[in-house]
Amino acid sequence: MTMNEFKLDEQPKIKSGFKVPENYFDDFSAKVLKQLPENEPKIITLFTRKKTWLYAVAAIIIIALSIPIYTTILTQESTLDKTTIENYLTNQDAISDDELVNLLDEDDIQKMKINFNIEDKAIEDLLSTNSNLEEYIIN
Repeated sequence: MTMNEFKLDEQPKIKSGFKVPENYFDDFSAKVLKQLPENEPKIITLFTRKKTWLYAVAAIIIIALSIPIYTTILTQESTLDKTTIENYLTNQDAISDDELVNLLDEDDIQKMKINFNIEDKAIEDLLSTNSNLEEYIIN
């Protein structure tokens, strides 16, 4: 079995059955425009009516959620430890002892009170054994 040689240029061609009528493409656009309806009705979907309401609800939800977040971020109190406050007060030259005393409350004064339960006999024994006379004068 051998194949016959096939040459496109030499074989007889089949003519197509479709022929374009004369002036077909000149009148084509006019024919298409005649088939279109003249007045198309305006279509309004239900979603476009509700769109403004949806945007309004979304804006209210965003504002309602952002207000608590905004207030918590802005009102965070910075807690200072005791050593930081003490270092600040010792380094401040403009604050006098009288100003500090005026700022104290009754609770602060009660916390600072130290109760020494020393008997008179213990004080006498200490002074009798100590030869420093300045302690006698100060007391």
